[in-house]
Amino acid sequence: MERQGILSKNIIANRQNENISYENGYDRGHNAGYEGGDQEGIARGHPNTLLPIALVITASKDLPSLKMMIYHPFNHLKKLGRYNFRVRTEDTVSREDIEFANIVIFVRNVEPHAYRCFEMAHEMRKRTIYCIDDNFLEIRAGTQINDYYADPARRETFINFLKNAHIVHVNSEFFADYIRLHFNPRVAYFPATVDYEWLDQEVKPSRRDGRIVIGYEGSHKEDDFKPVIPAIKRIFKEYRWAVKIEFFGFIPASLRGYPGVTHFPYEQDYRRFIHRLYTLNWDIGLAPLADTLFNQCKTNNKFREYGACMIPGIYSQMPTYSSWVNHGETGYLVPHTEEGWYEGMKQMIENPALRQKIKEQASSFARSHFSIETCVDNWESQILS
Repeated sequence: MERQGILSKNIIANRQNENISYENGYDRGHNAGYEGGDQEGIARGHPNTLLPIALVITASKDLPSLKMMIYHPFNHLKKLGRYNFRVRTEDTVSREDIEFANIVIFVRNVEPHAYRCFEMAHEMRKRTIYCIDDNFLEIRAGTQINDYYADPARRETFINFLKNAHIVHVNSEFFADYIRLHFNPRVAYFPATVDYEWLDQEVKPSRRDGRIVIGYEGSHKEDDFKPVIPAIKRIFKEYRWAVKIEFFGFIPASLRGYPGVTHFPYEQDYRRFIHRLYTLNWDIGLAPLADTLFNQCKTNNKFREYGACMIPGIYSQMPTYSSWVNHGETGYLVPHTEEGWYEGMKQMIENPALRQKIKEQASSFARSHFSIETCVDNWESQILS
């Protein structure tokens, strides 16, 4: 995780609890091999296959964002023979790394010394990209993670990255508009990806108990679940043994040990995570988000993954999802209230035809909008061209 002395143990634990897993052993070896080949080529004066080189400078190699925003599309670009890339942390990157790069990509950096690398890249007339998937300026005050990002030096650094990058890349349309309005007109917006090569190797198991399974996968969302918890308890009271709830990752404190509720721990490896989500075979997926400015800037992660895993989802009616979900067709949008969540779950429980329609259409939508090929096309047309 982040180096000791910069991130507190609480921040490190928070990073470990993110719902999207980190690089698995295969990916580490795979990418390390590429990087080793690059370095050998540089040492001999022949950069690897003479492809253009993207240098990625990241706050940490353990960031889920690095996996979703960089490794997936750039591994594919490398396979296609279009772009080479190497990844360095902001603590290990060298001047030589920057010199040999055609473009320099920064991922979630907020430390002042990372910005010095950014300035160095500009001095060398390198094109700079800043990839960011959270609005650190709008994190709720009083939270542990806000204590880190609210530090004046880091806050100023974050703003400088937003203002001065040649292109800011985000996964949220709302966040893109926010950055264009306040900081920088040069924003590339397109969603992250799902690697269907992983999912297509799996077969969904059949269930025989006849119960409807409602699930949630993700990181800590205690505040976002406040109106959902009483709605879930009403559902249990009304439908008794006809339904059960499964939490994969975070579980609200008040539902731990609750009858009919099962909890699966976080799966830190992304490949195993997405396989597990696919094979859980939920009838309904929950995606609650309170309508805050921070949440409005977040990516449509749940819609992307539920759609890819053929899970009909219920989503809070706010920009993160309403800009993507076609209500009653690719998902079910509800007001973020107890009554809204209760009625949404009730409608989905009692209408299997609706669930099947959403399942099929969301799956088709995800394959056409969130594939590796689509993501690579966006990188090439909006950033690399």
